[in-house]
Amino acid sequence: MRQTADVQTSRRHFIQVLAASATGALMLRGWAAPPTHNPLAHLNLSWTAKLPWDRLLDITSIPGQGEFWDARLEAAQARLAQQGGGVIFFPPGEYRFQADIRLRHGIILRGAPPEGATRAHDEKFAPPARLEFPRYQPLFSGNGTPISTAFKGIVLEDPATAANCGVVHLSLNRGYVNLAEAEGHRCGSNRFVFGCLIRNAAGVEPGIPAPDGSQPGWLRYTAKFRSAIRVHAAENALVANNRIPKSGDDNFLMQEYPLLDRKKQVMLFAVLFDYDNRPGIYVNHHCIGGAGGSGDDGTPETHPWGFRKGTVICDNYVYNTGRCAIGFSGDGVVCARNIIRFAKDEFRPTVTGIHASYGSSTNDNRALEMRGWRWVVESNDYEVYRNWCSDKKYFINDGEGLMHEDHCNSIIRDSRLVNNRGNSYLSLFHVGAVEGLHIEGNDISTPGNIQDIYVTAPRHKQAGEFPVRRVVIVNNITRSNGIRLAGAPAAGNVIKGNRHLGPKPGIILNQASAVVEGNENYEVKS
Repeated sequence: MRQTADVQTSRRHFIQVLAASATGALMLRGWAAPPTHNPLAHLNLSWTAKLPWDRLLDITSIPGQGEFWDARLEAAQARLAQQGGGVIFFPPGEYRFQADIRLRHGIILRGAPPEGATRAHDEKFAPPARLEFPRYQPLFSGNGTPISTAFKGIVLEDPATAANCGVVHLSLNRGYVNLAEAEGHRCGSNRFVFGCLIRNAAGVEPGIPAPDGSQPGWLRYTAKFRSAIRVHAAENALVANNRIPKSGDDNFLMQEYPLLDRKKQVMLFAVLFDYDNRPGIYVNHHCIGGAGGSGDDGTPETHPWGFRKGTVICDNYVYNTGRCAIGFSGDGVVCARNIIRFAKDEFRPTVTGIHASYGSSTNDNRALEMRGWRWVVESNDYEVYRNWCSDKKYFINDGEGLMHEDHCNSIIRDSRLVNNRGNSYLSLFHVGAVEGLHIEGNDISTPGNIQDIYVTAPRHKQAGEFPVRRVVIVNNITRSNGIRLAGAPAAGNVIKGNRHLGPKPGIILNQASAVVEGNENYEVKS
C-alpha cells in the first residue's frame, strides 16, 4: 500500500477511536488521541453540541491498496453509518482522490487542527490534512480533455435527506464543497463547512463550447454559479473560518478563442480559464422574487426555501477575480467579520464564454449579495473591483459592495448594516419596500457618482407606492459622494451624525422625509 511519508508518520502518532467504546482521552506513546471535542463550541450554536463528535474513526486505520483513498473513505463512511454517523478523522498528510467524495447522512470529515495560525484571515492558515483532487490537463485540439477527468469535490450522497454533516479543518486542492439541496428544494438540516483552506475550486460552464457547433470542442469557460463553497440547509447552515485564497498555477490560457461581437462577427481573443472567476461562498442562495423586479417580492409563503433560519457566515477570507464573493438568502442570516479581496485590473474579454464583453456587460463582481429578511451584515472588510472589458477601454458594469437589489429578492425588513468597511457602495437598490433598516458605523467609499450609502425603494421605472419606513442612517463615514434615501410613503426615517471625509462636501439626498441633523460636511438636497 503506497502512502505519503507524512501519512505513514501520522499513523505512529494517532490512535483510532471508534466512539462506541472510546473515552476521548486515550494516549499512545505520549501522543494524544484525535480530537473529540466540538470545534464549533465557541460560536454558541446549540445544534453543534448535538453532533457525534466523540464517535470517531481514523481514516488511516482502514485497510486499502494504491495511492487513492476513495475506497477507504467509503468503507469508513459505511462503518460509521451503522453507528448512526460520526467523525472520519484525517491525520496530517496528503490524501489523493479520483472522484467526488459523496458525503453520507450524519458523517463529518475532520482533519487535524492547524498549528500556529488558526484564523482563516491569516495568510499562514493551513490545516495539515490535505485532500488532493485531479488536476485538469487541457488539450487545445479536437474535443479537448474530457471534463469528467477533473472538477471534483465534496458533495452529498443524498442532498434531499443528509443532515448533521460537514467538513472541518481540511485543505482542499482542486476540490469544491457543495452541500446541495435536491429537486423541490428538499434538504436536511445542520450542515457546515468550518476551518478549511480551498484552492482551485471551480466548475466548467455547461454551455461552452456552444452547442450549435460554432466553437471548437476544446474550449472551456469557468462556470458562472459554481461557488467554492455552497451550503443549503433546511435549518442551521454554518460557513465559518474558511480561507479561499488565490488559486495558483492551475489557470490556463486559450489562444484564439472565438467570441461574437455586437454585430455577431467572430473576434479572436486570448481567454483565461480562471479558477478565481467564480462565486466564493453561497449559502441558501436563491432567487426569491421576480427577475429584474418583474414580479412580486418573495415572502415565506411564496418562497419558503428563501427564508430558512439559522444561517451564519463568519470569519472567512475570500479572494475573487470576478463574480460574487458571498451570497445568501434567509431569515435572520448573520454575515460577519468576513474579509473579501478582489483582484484589480483584471482583463475579462467575455463574461459568457460566447460573446465579447462591453461596458454594459456584467460579471456580477460584488462583495456581498443579501436576500431575505432580518439579516445582520456586520464588520465585513471588502475591496471589490470591476474588470476591463474586451476593448480594454472601459470597465464592465459591476463592482458593487454590499448589495440588496430588487432582482430576485424580497422587500427589506428589520435588517442591519453595521461597522462594515469597503471601497464600493452600500446598495439597497430599487427594492419594493423598506420596513426597518439600521445602517451605522460603516466606512464607505465608492467609484463614480453613486452615493456611498444608497437606499431607494422606488422600483426602476415603475409607478406606485414604495414605502420607506424606520430607516436609520447614523454615525457612518462616507468618502466619495454621500447618502441617498428615497421612497414614499415615508415615516420614521433618520439621517444623523454622519461624517463626509471626501475632498468635496458630500450630498445627502433626502427623498424620504427623514429627520436630518448633526451631519458633518454635507449639502442637503431633496
